[in-house]
Amino acid sequence: MILTNYLLVALAASLFPEASGRFISLLGSSQSLLQTGCDGTGIVDGGHCNGTGVVDDPLPKHREGFQFENPSTDCKYVSQMHIWDSFKDLEKDMNKLFTLIHKDVKFTVVGHHPIAGRYHDLMHFYVNALRRVSVLFFDHADLFEIHPQAIFGGCNAEWSVQEIQFKGVMNSGDRFDIVNVWFTRWHRGQMVEIRTYIDAPKIMEALHKNEIWWNGTTLRDNLHYMPGPAGMPDLTELEKLLGRPDGSKYE
Repeated sequence: MILTNYLLVALAASLFPEASGRFISLLGSSQSLLQTGCDGTGIVDGGHCNGTGVVDDPLPKHREGFQFENPSTDCKYVSQMHIWDSFKDLEKDMNKLFTLIHKDVKFTVVGHHPIAGRYHDLMHFYVNALRRVSVLFFDHADLFEIHPQAIFGGCNAEWSVQEIQFKGVMNSGDRFDIVNVWFTRWHRGQMVEIRTYIDAPKIMEALHKNEIWWNGTTLRDNLHYMPGPAGMPDLTELEKLLGRPDGSKYE
């Protein structure tokens, strides 16, 4: 392969002297490959086919034109690019949450609204908070979007701060657009501690418009017990109180 490169340089220098310098530069700065692809030039995924048989360095990932405060990838914890990708991936695949966040995460949703509170593991947060909100968008799942707006910290800092925009169309047909702030502590590529600040009125409005459980309507058949946070009463004891006005029991 090395001999072939020298022969190509010699041939280019004799036929096109003015282009020989550029050709040598290409051989020195690009990765020459034996594999075929892209019309036999040796192109690989993410590279560019320039007709010379060599592969230029791939372009950086687009990431919606986001400007990173710290673009370094030499990080003790996680890079800001990893953080951006982690949130963006949830837009189309919420299952990635279960590897992004540690199963025993300490998760605090700050505020005074139906999903606020302290969660001591991922499953309780998912069932009581994230899934409860995400089902509000099931009818228009293809319109749901996640856009990181700002990222601070991370890389060699254990904690990072993110502003994340969530937007879409709810089952009710109303548009939803909210920006949440996430404080996240990272360990081995996962979030192990999280505090998130949510726009309480918007969350409450979304639940009120889309969640029969909380809102209630004359169209609902109440066939299931829904006792609320207080839990179920003792039905056995209550059944003992049932009877007719004269004290007799039902057959």
